[in-house]
Amino acid sequence: MKSRFLLFSALALCSATVAAGNYPASLYVLGDATPAQWTTDDAIRMVTVEDGVYEYTADLTEGGRLRFVTTYDFAPGYGPAMASTIVGDNPNETYLELTTGIHELEYRNDYTSPDKSFKVTAAGRYKFRVDITGEKPVVEVSDATGLPDQSFSYPEVIYPIGNATNAGWSIENSYPLHETSFDSGVYSGTMFLNRCDIFDGLKFMVVPRFNQTDNKMYVAAQPNQTIGAPGEYDLKYTLSGDEDWKFSVTIEGLYDVTVDITSLKMTISEAQNFSPEKLWLVGDAVGGWSFDDNKVFVKTETEGEYSYTGDFVEGEFKFYAGNKFGAVAYGAESNGVLFQEGDLTVTLLKTGSDFKFNVAADQAGNYTLTVNLKTMKLNVKKNSGTSTIVEEIEVTDWIQNAYGIVCEKAQAMALYDISGRKIVSVNGTLLPFDGVNAGVYILSIETPQGHSTSKIVIR
Repeated sequence: MKSRFLLFSALALCSATVAAGNYPASLYVLGDATPAQWTTDDAIRMVTVEDGVYEYTADLTEGGRLRFVTTYDFAPGYGPAMASTIVGDNPNETYLELTTGIHELEYRNDYTSPDKSFKVTAAGRYKFRVDITGEKPVVEVSDATGLPDQSFSYPEVIYPIGNATNAGWSIENSYPLHETSFDSGVYSGTMFLNRCDIFDGLKFMVVPRFNQTDNKMYVAAQPNQTIGAPGEYDLKYTLSGDEDWKFSVTIEGLYDVTVDITSLKMTISEAQNFSPEKLWLVGDAVGGWSFDDNKVFVKTETEGEYSYTGDFVEGEFKFYAGNKFGAVAYGAESNGVLFQEGDLTVTLLKTGSDFKFNVAADQAGNYTLTVNLKTMKLNVKKNSGTSTIVEEIEVTDWIQNAYGIVCEKAQAMALYDISGRKIVSVNGTLLPFDGVNAGVYILSIETPQGHSTSKIVIR
C-alpha cells in the first residue's frame, strides 16, 4: 500500500519496559478487594518510592480482585501476566489467585487488551511493590501484618475548568495544577484568568471527566462568590450538583493560583517570574493543531528567552506554555499579523482575542524564532539555503512488529529519541528493537524515492 504523506504516526505494542524518564508519576490500585471497589474515580493512589517503583499496603477483602492502573480509568494499567482463570463468561477477563512472592505483570494498553487481575483467596494485610523499571514489569507481594497503611491521601493534580479558564468547559483541555510536594494536598500553577461576570467562571475537578452522577470537585464555599482581586478565597469539596457553586471572575490576566485542599483555601496572586519549561507551537503553519513534542521552543541561556528552528508553511500558528489548550497561550498583538523577519510583538491570548501569526505562501521556509517572555517580543530570522521542507513523494509503508520495523524499500533506517539522540541505525530493510526501551521515538527512513520521518511508540 502506498502513501503520499511523509509524516504520519504509528502506534504499536511490543513487550518492553518503560523508558527511563517516562514512568508515570503515580500508579493506582483498583478493584473490589480494596475500598475503591471498581469505581475508577475512587482508585487508590500508591506511594511513589522512586521513579517507576510504587508501593501500597492495606487490608484486602477475600473473594475480591484488584489490578493497577495509571490514571482514573480501567486502562492503561497492569495485571498479572499469568492470569488464566476466566471471570464469568468473558474470555477477555481473567484472574490469577493472589499469593506472596514476585509476579510478572502485563501492560494493558486500552479496553480491547486482555483484562487481567489478582483474586484474593485469603483476606489479610498485604504489601505490594510494583517495579516497572526492569526488563519486565513485576510486583512483589508480601505479608504486611503489623505494617501501617501505605497509600497517598490526595490526588496528584487537580483540573481548573470554567469560562474563566482557557480550557472553558472542555475538561480534556484543562491544564492541571500540580501538587507542590508528594501527597501535600497543595497545588499550584500559573493561569490566565479570563473575565467572567456570571457565576460559571471557575472550579476545580479531581478527575478529568464529567460523570452523570457524582463529580469530585472543589467549588466556592458559598453561592455567588466573586474573585474580584488577588487574595484568599474559601473552597468547599462536594459531589453534589446542588452545591456546584462556581466563582465568577472580574479580574483578568496572568495569575499564580494555589489551591490547598487540606485547609480548603485558594490563593490568587499576580504572576511572578513565570518561566515554563517549554513552549509548544501549534497551527497549520507548523504541521497541525495538535501538540507535538518536536515543535517546541526550548530555553536559552538568557532569562525568559526561548528558541525554535523549523519549517513554516502557509497558515497560522500560536504557542502555549503547556501541551493542552487550557495552558497559558501566546499569539500576535492583533488579528492578521503577518509573519516576517524582524521583531514581532507577542501578547497573552484570552477569550475573544485569539490572534495568531499568519504565514503567507511566499514566506514559507526554514526559520529560527526567538521569543522573550520578559519583553514579549518574537524575533524571526529566515535561515539561508534550501528549506528542509520535503515535497510529497511516494514512499512505501513500513510495518512495526514486536521485534522491529520492516520497510521493504528502505536503504537505511534510524531511530532517535525525542531529544534527537540516535538510538540505533541500519543499512537495510529491518531495524530491530534489540536493547531499545519503551518510549516515544522518531523513525527516519531513506528509500530511493526520498526520506520520511514518523513518530512511533514502543511499549
